[in-house]
Amino acid sequence: MWTTPKPRLRMIAGCLSFILCGLFSMATAQLTVFGRPAMKEGPVRILDGAPLSNSAPPWSLSSHSLIPSALWGLTGAPYPTNAWWQNLTLGSGENIANVLPYTIKARSDGLHMCRPSEVVTQTFIITAFLDNLVFGAAENLGVRNVVSHDDLSVTMQWKSGDRTFTSPLVRGMPYVTGIYDAFTPEIRTQHAILEVNGMPAGNGATFSGSRFDIKLNNGQRWLVYAPASLTFVAGFSRLTAVEPYSGALRAAIAPSGSDALLDAYASCIPVGGNVSASSFGNKASLVFEWETVGRGELLMMTLPHHRDILKGVQEKNFNADTIKGEMSAVSGKRWVLQENLTQISWGASEGIDPLYEDSVRLALAADVGQQVLASDTYFGGKQLAKLGRLALIADELGELGLAATYRENLKSALQPWLNGVNPVPLVYDTTWGGLVASNAISNPGAGFGQGYYNDHHFHYGYFIYAAAALAKEDPEWREENREAVLHLVRDIANPSDLDSYYTPTRNMDWFVGHSWASGLFEFGDASNQESTSEAVNAWYGVYLWGLVCNEPRLRDLGRLMLATEIRSAQRYWQITSESDIYPSPFADTKVVGVLWSTKVDYATFFGNAVEFIHGIQMLPFTPISEELLRPDWIVEEYPVVATGLPTASEGWKGFIYMAHAVINAPAAWIEAGTLAGYDDGNTRTNTLYWIATRP
Repeated sequence: MWTTPKPRLRMIAGCLSFILCGLFSMATAQLTVFGRPAMKEGPVRILDGAPLSNSAPPWSLSSHSLIPSALWGLTGAPYPTNAWWQNLTLGSGENIANVLPYTIKARSDGLHMCRPSEVVTQTFIITAFLDNLVFGAAENLGVRNVVSHDDLSVTMQWKSGDRTFTSPLVRGMPYVTGIYDAFTPEIRTQHAILEVNGMPAGNGATFSGSRFDIKLNNGQRWLVYAPASLTFVAGFSRLTAVEPYSGALRAAIAPSGSDALLDAYASCIPVGGNVSASSFGNKASLVFEWETVGRGELLMMTLPHHRDILKGVQEKNFNADTIKGEMSAVSGKRWVLQENLTQISWGASEGIDPLYEDSVRLALAADVGQQVLASDTYFGGKQLAKLGRLALIADELGELGLAATYRENLKSALQPWLNGVNPVPLVYDTTWGGLVASNAISNPGAGFGQGYYNDHHFHYGYFIYAAAALAKEDPEWREENREAVLHLVRDIANPSDLDSYYTPTRNMDWFVGHSWASGLFEFGDASNQESTSEAVNAWYGVYLWGLVCNEPRLRDLGRLMLATEIRSAQRYWQITSESDIYPSPFADTKVVGVLWSTKVDYATFFGNAVEFIHGIQMLPFTPISEELLRPDWIVEEYPVVATGLPTASEGWKGFIYMAHAVINAPAAWIEAGTLAGYDDGNTRTNTLYWIATRP
């Protein structure tokens, strides 16, 4: 079982407090209508509480072919298989992670840090990693591993005998921190050190003090702080202390005019953070509580999507440019992010236009032969959700007979998955802690890497949506299958660190506000996510399952994840002329195809056709899509994606026309009439319904 991170975090904080003591003067019931839920209950605690359930998985158990390395330390199953810091534990563990605003590498010789610059082209923006500064030691640092992690941080430790070097890597940290215990500090760089404290840094020069102003030949200035006086001797591109040391070193890049601010906040060190959330009606508060050691106020860095809704902090005049736009400094140990929660539920916010209703009815009757043919979790999931969508449209039209038929067809296709009797059943992976397809647990190439935790929220989101659509009018089926479906929910959206079987919110990164999809795969550009719209669909499914089960916490967990994913999608994937995240010429493409930790691509994993890149950020089209696909984005994006129409397949043309409907429904209706086929997760009925419900 994965031990809770909070006690471990307190243990780390306690150790740091001991080391720093004397140096930093430490202080240590709901009603529903078809389109909108009418909320009646009081406050709902969403995150950081009891598990949704602690029932054991109803599927067979199996061990994984990939075994966690020693880099994971004492972390145990269930493991966080989509964490932003996983490159520190996969393969050699020496690949990049983006803490924001710094990128880092935790290598055998120390903590390598970089404030990266960007290379911008029309098809990608990439940040290069350079060893701007390295915290190491004159001695061999020994072995390293993760000693704690939580919602907002990971702590790495190097150990040799009784000596340790520890670095709490906390999202948004304006300083990089290394805690030495009996090692001799060494500060290195791949650049030349020109000056320290205004004096030439020639070989053999000595510098003493507790603040070091380091000027490099790449134009950067770094400030390094210590709580007590140290003496360093300069060598070639390095500064080595004259004796072993126990205490902190903190480094921050110092743009012009920032010295006074950095000096003022250097004594308060973030060592971790907790995320909690609660809702009241159609509002939610997402709270970040930073844990610190040292004295004084805490300085941290915000991202653009934070600043839209952030309360409880004081803004400071200190900024840093990153792959996610400009970060800005704030002081305060408690952030409150206030989100509005969706009121869309089963159907579109506007009803079907009467002019188009008969056509939608005819399509619904003609689509009754739709089947689930795929046996894998992705394409099979899309086809299950397609049947669920048709059942819900039938409900809205009052076509009770067709609705019942669609649900019976859906039940016959979904039930074998839940009972574990389908051709490729799910199994519970006891090694990492999660649900995977039995043919993929030992084959990273099967099911798009599903067995290695790639794209779980995409895949299971379709299943959960389909289950909610089926359960809406079949309470007996809902109760019989409630726990099985809840296991799918727990795999991707478990809200508690007390669940014995599933890691908390496996895919969601609460700091950046969106999900990561790449699972247990090591990449040079770190974590990635392609289809933000399929992530939105996953949280929509969680929301609807909570709605149909009359569970306010689960309902609002889905709605909160929806709100933050949509907010970040509109900031970091959708590009308009008002956006200041990405410069031209990349911004002229109007969309990100794959967003990485340290790069953005105008591409997809399955091809570079313009309709792929844009369409994968739209599908599947469901009622919640109207909150994701803003008209002001489509106005600018549509002329770009429309260039793909001459060569696009019928399935992708359908998505282009559905996008067009956001800004010109009559034209899109005519265009849809020319379609001869549809994506395997879409239908003629859903295409016409979407267009007919646009304002």
